[in-house]
Amino acid sequence: MNRARTALAALAASALVMTAPAGAAPASASPDSSDSESSIAGGGSAQRGREAVFTVTTSQETLDAHDGHLTVESPAFTKKLTLKAKRFREGKDAMLHTQVAGMVLCDVAPGTYPVELKDGGEDEPADTIELTVVAEMDPGNREFCESPRSYDEVADKTSETAPDDDEDEDEDGVSLGELAAVIAGTAALAAALASTATYLLTRRRRRRDEGEKTPEDAAP
Repeated sequence: MNRARTALAALAASALVMTAPAGAAPASASPDSSDSESSIAGGGSAQRGREAVFTVTTSQETLDAHDGHLTVESPAFTKKLTLKAKRFREGKDAMLHTQVAGMVLCDVAPGTYPVELKDGGEDEPADTIELTVVAEMDPGNREFCESPRSYDEVADKTSETAPDDDEDEDEDGVSLGELAAVIAGTAALAAALASTATYLLTRRRRRRDEGEKTPEDAAP
């Protein structure tokens, strides 16, 4: 009896396999969670207190759909790296490419850390690679990490691999903060000129009321 039930179960399982739609994915398979064209490569290993360089690839469509920027983030970095559209260059594959350097923390423990590339405004990474922070440190790196100098002092902000500032910029490359400062300065100057003009006009009227001739009255 048990053998008969076993045979029937096997036959039913075979029937299910035979009637499954062609090309159907197994139940355990899950679709790709991201259709982004952005990717990141490089990194490998790095010492503490030193920069690790990465190559980032994306498309113009992706940048246009995500406020014109991407970010690179890792718990091993001193800060989040912002990549704006203006730094990317088109390659022969019609994709956009750039390189960016992330400064590795001096006090991070040696080990392997994720490096996440995110399309602007997205919580989930478009691509992730690993960075290995090694225990060894060159004398120069050790000296820097033991000194009171800040990371910004040693980072080369003029390098092509330097991350972009977080401030938003308009089409002419002027940040909103700089634009606000110019507007505020212009308004203050206009207010000062208006105050001076009002003072001079009031003073002239007072002198006329007192019977005193002003230079304008003396003019022919």
